Amino acid sequence: MKKLVSILAGGLLAFQVAAALAAPRIHVLILDGESAALYHNWKAETPVLKAELDETGLFDIEVLTAPPAGGDFTRFHPEWSKYQVVVFNYAAPDDRWSSEVKDSFERYMKNGGGLVTVHAADNAFPKWQAFNEMIGIGGWRGRTEAVGPYWHYKAGKLVSDETPGRAGNHGLRIPLPSGRSRCDSSHYEGPAEDVDAPGR
Repeated sequence: MKKLVSILAGGLLAFQVAAALAAPRIHVLILDGESAALYHNWKAETPVLKAELDETGLFDIEVLTAPPAGGDFTRFHPEWSKYQVVVFNYAAPDDRWSSEVKDSFERYMKNGGGLVTVHAADNAFPKWQAFNEMIGIGGWRGRTEAVGPYWHYKAGKLVSDETPGRAGNHGLRIPLPSGRSRCDSSHYEGPAEDVDAPGR
């Protein structure tokens, strides 16, 4: 009986593995090419992101590097619809993309496309309202309460604050007895509509 159970369990496991391997792969575009600061090193991060996704066996991944600041964007017209998900490892200012490229990305998202922003990518396009809605909340690059309320944790709860001010800091510096300090939390601005966050 034990031998029969072992054979059945092994067969079931083999079937599950075969089914997982036969599943269609998810088409992913990693977009990189710019970040607001040298310490957000997209050139080093993208290969790591790609390797981590490749390792799962679930994704077909392409990398698209946008032209640099001052570069030629006339041929930059990504075919967003080829991908189920776009992973942004990219943080450009508002004027970097043409309205045509922005419109095409908005259509992609409205038609069910997916977006994942990696760390500093939520700094991109601060005045592009649709992008702010896509990411929920963002920081830096001059974002203020005009983009949406200030979001932060207070007494363990996520709260919004309409007080005027700039977004984007890594929290309050709290002095510790050792003379060092720690960050209390990050603070971001944005509409945060349809966002599920811990404590909200």
